[in-house]
Amino acid sequence: MRFYQLQRPLPETAKHWSGSLSAEHVWTLPGVECPTCHETWSGQLSLPGVDLSSLLEQDSLVEPRVEPHAEYARLAALVQPLLPLGMMAEPGMQFGPLRGTAHGAWGPLSARFGWEVLVTQEALRHLQAAGIRGLVPVRTELQGLEAGVALHELELPIRGLLHRDSVLTGPKCRTCGWYETRIAPEPWLDGDALPHEVDLFRPENGTTYTLVNERFVEAVHALGPSDVTFREVRVMPVSRSGSLH
Repeated sequence: MRFYQLQRPLPETAKHWSGSLSAEHVWTLPGVECPTCHETWSGQLSLPGVDLSSLLEQDSLVEPRVEPHAEYARLAALVQPLLPLGMMAEPGMQFGPLRGTAHGAWGPLSARFGWEVLVTQEALRHLQAAGIRGLVPVRTELQGLEAGVALHELELPIRGLLHRDSVLTGPKCRTCGWYETRIAPEPWLDGDALPHEVDLFRPENGTTYTLVNERFVEAVHALGPSDVTFREVRVMPVSRSGSLH
């Protein structure tokens, strides 16, 4: 099985479709100021299928901002029980569907920022009919779409690993969990941790990377032109652990 990184085309590449949007997810955890490592940081992982409307303090999770660690930790503890099993809350994590405004015409598949994958309703039906595994679509709440067009964001399962030799990590802060990470420009996959039950995923140690297998690529190509590219990713066996000093 061959694997690929799903990416946005380069800026100089002519687009097939004119679709664009101005939107944000409904809720977000704040970024954090850490008193131990003195880093101020925020991640980028979005979980559009996680609904925080049951929380009494949901209004405290709307405005993107940075908070001292004590306040961040309090809000993260409220969110943690609503996250998928085994996933830990982190600063900047976003929840709920995309809300905002869309413009132009949308192709079957597109990628905002390179890691938020959007599909049209018609494309979603095709992928489902093709038996693509791991699809978790969340319908966006966007104004301005053409009549009859619906867009869904795919919440990708967290599976597999980028190979350790392409990811260097530093020591983790005991308070906020921050650690320095350097990922190779073209990372490869850990062959001993490949997910075989899904056709698209985000690796645990690189959650802004969207990885798919050849079954997914073939299904997308059958839909016609989309404004995404697929870069084949090498698969390597495990060797040594990377670390930063």
